[in-house]
Amino acid sequence: MRRQMIEALIYPRLLILKMIDARECPHDNLFEATSERCHQCDMNRECHWATCLNDFSDLVEKPEHTLSASLRYGVRLVETYHNELRHDATTCTCEPCSWIRDAQRLIEAFEENLAPNRYRPAH
Repeated sequence: MRRQMIEALIYPRLLILKMIDARECPHDNLFEATSERCHQCDMNRECHWATCLNDFSDLVEKPEHTLSASLRYGVRLVETYHNELRHDATTCTCEPCSWIRDAQRLIEAFEENLAPNRYRPAH
């Protein structure tokens, strides 16, 4: 499952990097925590998230719950940036809709395998 989550993170990361490229980022698409321009940019969060994912070899060492949280954030990003498409996400076969469904299934499968946690609300 770890490998599948890491692979699934590629799509939203590339989507964000493509959007940042269109803005001609002076930091080569890398979030700079000390840069005032980065803090003023409306792609601030997305860029920071993509920068955290830059070293995919590092993701192999991350706990699965971190990968799941990153994937959940990626789903929200793709949903947000493709909202204007107004597709029926349950049946549409375009790349963003298909990716969202697949990523959500991965997240659900991961959560089903979690040990019960009395602090986590039941669905």
